[in-house]
Amino acid sequence: MKKIYFLLLFSGFIQTSFAQRYEYGEPVPMNEDKPKAKTKTHRGGVEGGGAVELKKSRFGAFISPSSCWMKPTANKSDDKLYNVSKGSSQIGFTWGLMMDYYFAENYGIATGFQLNYIGGEIDVTQNSAVTLPAATNYVQKADLKYNIQYLAVPFNLKLRSDELGGGFRIFGQIGISAAIPLSKKATYNVTYSDSTNSNPKTVTGDKEKIKGLAINPILLEMNVGGGIEFAITQKMSFYTGIFFNNGFAPDVTNPKELDLDYKGKFTDGNIRINNIALRLGLFF
Repeated sequence: MKKIYFLLLFSGFIQTSFAQRYEYGEPVPMNEDKPKAKTKTHRGGVEGGGAVELKKSRFGAFISPSSCWMKPTANKSDDKLYNVSKGSSQIGFTWGLMMDYYFAENYGIATGFQLNYIGGEIDVTQNSAVTLPAATNYVQKADLKYNIQYLAVPFNLKLRSDELGGGFRIFGQIGISAAIPLSKKATYNVTYSDSTNSNPKTVTGDKEKIKGLAINPILLEMNVGGGIEFAITQKMSFYTGIFFNNGFAPDVTNPKELDLDYKGKFTDGNIRINNIALRLGLFF
């Protein structure tokens, strides 16, 4: 009898406790007393309010308006026959896909591919202090504005901070990229003479295609930049930054190879092409 009374009392206690904790129709959590497995965080913390799995690689896309210019490394051509100066800068644009591969928690390689629409203006005038060699045709003055589309592949070392709170991180990267021209055009205004005794003539052209090796078939750039990343979700991050891209080798232009609507040849001062860009991107 005592056993039956004890069982009834214990059953009533369990039902009362259950009724106090759950209402009818609510799901009952299972395995509540088991400890939860720890969730890996994404390189040093929680981003965007949620835990993110540690990944060695990630992919993204970006767009990048830029200001670009072409600049001679010397104010005279190699043969000293022409004075060379930088013209006005112009607006450029870049877009592409990117991949980050992390070999350590906050250190990685940034690569991918991108299309760069860049260019600049170069002004060339005859050096009055030097006598031109005898020639049937020679250029007295040339103003050229180049528009070049490059396909570029960067290889950068990327360093970024731990999560600073609110899903923010800062990053910096440095490296090089190799690029090949896909499209080459020139807008020009050239004054030339058919002979040393003839009256000079002026010809113009607007975005005419450049053929051959007048633009070097490869360009090497140094890339330096930095910015901020912000985690939007557990898998997606927005980033923005400022990048400086310096074309350091080889000479971009070879005007002796230009085949445009004028007679005569000229040289310039070892032209480099540079740009500074605002980059807006998204990692998936």
